[in-house]
Amino acid sequence: MIITIDGAAGTGKTTVGILTANRLNFDFLDTGKIYRAFTLKLIKDSISLEKKEIIKHLDKTKINYSYKEKKESVYLNKIDITDEILSKEVDNNVSLVSKIPEVRDKMTSLQRSIVSDKNFVVVGRDIGTVVLPNAELKIFLIASIEERARRRFAEREDQSYSDILESIKNRDVIDSTREVAPLKTPENAVIIDTEGIDIIEVSNKIIKEIDNEHSI
Repeated sequence: MIITIDGAAGTGKTTVGILTANRLNFDFLDTGKIYRAFTLKLIKDSISLEKKEIIKHLDKTKINYSYKEKKESVYLNKIDITDEILSKEVDNNVSLVSKIPEVRDKMTSLQRSIVSDKNFVVVGRDIGTVVLPNAELKIFLIASIEERARRRFAEREDQSYSDILESIKNRDVIDSTREVAPLKTPENAVIIDTEGIDIIEVSNKIIKEIDNEHSI
C-alpha cells in the first residue's frame, strides 16, 4: 500500500509522515531530500545553476536513500549527506533546481524505484499528482505561511525567522507556478489543515482514513 502526503514547505509532511509510517510499520520516503541531495551536489562542485549545466550532471550523480530503524539516511556518491542537505544554501536553491523538467524526470524515476513492492508513506509536492497518482490514499496538508515558518524556525535555529519566512514565500511561488508538476491538490485527496493541531492528531486523521476506506 502507498500513502502519499503532499503539501507546501513547512506543512508538517515529513514529521507526520514519519510518525504515521512508524505507527503502521511502513517504510518512509521524503522525496524532497532526493532533490536536496542533487542540489547539494551542484553546490559542492560549484556548478553554475544554469539549466544546461545542471542537466549535464544528472548522470554523474548517484543518490541513495534508506529508511532503517526509523531513521532516514541520504547518500551522495556513497557519502552520507543526511545533515548537509538541510543547509540554508540548499534551502535557497532547491526549488530552482527541482523545477527543471529533466531533473524532475530523473528524480521521479528514482523515487518510483525506491517504493516499489513495499508498503510506503511517501511525502513531497507532486507525489499524489505525478509520481504515484494511483496511490491507495492521498493526503494534502495545509497551514498558514506564518505557522509553517515558525515550524521551520524551531527545527533550524541557525537561521532567522525572517529568512525562513522569505524562503518559504519564494518556494511557494516557484513550486505552485512551475510548468512541470506544480504543487496542487491531488485528485481524490483528503485535505487536512494542520494549523494548531498536534502531529499525533494529524496522524490519527490519516490512519482513520485507512480504517474507514482501506485495509492493510
